[in-house]
Amino acid sequence: MIKIRMEDFGYNASTLAREYGDKGTISKVLNYKQSLSLTMIRKFSHLLKIPAEWLIKEYPLKKAV
Repeated sequence: MIKIRMEDFGYNASTLAREYGDKGTISKVLNYKQSLSLTMIRKFSHLLKIPAEWLIKEYPLKKAV
């Protein structure tokens, strides 16, 4: 959902990093290697106009190789 809304608004990972403050963490989240934090959920919900309820659902993470 985050990637879809980023595309809708013309945002990229750098845009989210400016909002959250850490490009490395954003990259991990977008590549399913790290879960969203509560702070990210709050900020991205507001920035991307996504209900927080949608962002708090669990999803599988990719394991590091």
